[in-house]
Amino acid sequence: MDFRLPLIFFLILFTTQCCFSANTELKVVMEIKAGLDPENKYLSSWTFNGDPRDGSYEGLCCNEKGQIANISLQGKGLSGKLSPAIAELKHLTGLYLHYNSLYGEIPKEIANLTLLTDLYLNMNNLSGQIPPQIGELGSLKVLQLCYNQLTGSIPTQLGSLKKLNVLALQSNQLTGAIPASLGDLGTLIRLDLSFNSFFGSIPLKLADAPLLQVLDIRNNSLSGNVPLALKRLNDGFLFQNNPGLCGSGFASLKVCNDSDHINPSKPEVYGSGAAGVTREIPETANLQLPCEQKPCSKPSKSQRGPILVALIVVIVALSVIGLVTFMQYRRQKQKLSSLSEVPENRLSTNQTKGFSKKNGSPLISLEYANGWDPLADGRNYNGFAESFRFNLEEVETATQYFSELNLLGKSVSKGWISYCD
Repeated sequence: MDFRLPLIFFLILFTTQCCFSANTELKVVMEIKAGLDPENKYLSSWTFNGDPRDGSYEGLCCNEKGQIANISLQGKGLSGKLSPAIAELKHLTGLYLHYNSLYGEIPKEIANLTLLTDLYLNMNNLSGQIPPQIGELGSLKVLQLCYNQLTGSIPTQLGSLKKLNVLALQSNQLTGAIPASLGDLGTLIRLDLSFNSFFGSIPLKLADAPLLQVLDIRNNSLSGNVPLALKRLNDGFLFQNNPGLCGSGFASLKVCNDSDHINPSKPEVYGSGAAGVTREIPETANLQLPCEQKPCSKPSKSQRGPILVALIVVIVALSVIGLVTFMQYRRQKQKLSSLSEVPENRLSTNQTKGFSKKNGSPLISLEYANGWDPLADGRNYNGFAESFRFNLEEVETATQYFSELNLLGKSVSKGWISYCD
């Protein structure tokens, strides 16, 4: 009789605890259903009247203790969100929600699933950043987040997943540098970062991951020297469509030059070829840029030198051209002014054009009164005067373009100037 009382008390306590646990799990399950299938199209078997432990709930599996350990709903057409209530299923080891149309962000509360080994959220429409709290899932072996719309950079905390074998992040909108902390994943076998917007160099530490067999970094904006240690992966190293990469020992890679020899353990934010750009950034840089926006850099001193010289040459050339043009214009104006100042009584109204055979200048025939000039050729025009032929250029030179400084005097005598053949 003394032993029956404690036994009855234990049975009552155990039954009460089991019922409480079952009711709690049922409430959590229905909350998860409301998020995954808000229109109740695909999870009609999940009802408040059933028991998640009896196998009647589609996609739910329990362990030997009757606790929900696995949710397998891949390819069910689900179009809702993953509820933070998932964190209440403490004994969950596998969550398979791939090949659906789930949207929204990955709840950070998922970090409470410390027994979780497989997380498959790939092939959905998930957005937002990868929660750093995922790095607290110490039992995680497979993390599949590929083919979503995730943004931001890879959390450095993922380097704490010491049991991780597969990390698949391909075909998202991720950016930033590849964190060197991924090289701490001693059990990592496959790392797929392809078809994103990662930049910088490949961390040397990542190449030393002991069990790594596949590294896929295709279609990114990576640059710099590829660690030679990755050659051991053979066909498991996929690096196409990263124009900035270089290295020796790889058939399809260009050979690096001096500017490409950078520290491969530090990400290169602006690429290996950027001149004059400081490269001292944290090893686990978490830089985010708006779409298609590229950092700007100032021109280097070597670029400013030729520009300055060219600018000076252009200014000097324009000054010379302007000065010559001004002098020619002034000279021409002076000629016209000098000609216009010649008295009308010194010009002949009967002018015929002629040119000197020597230099193409017009010839001028000056007529003076008889006996005025001893150099006259003696020819008489209508018995009025004698004439003397001059080259116009000679006359202009001698008189400094008919300057008044050379004027000896003025009179009322008449003279004629005619162009001669």
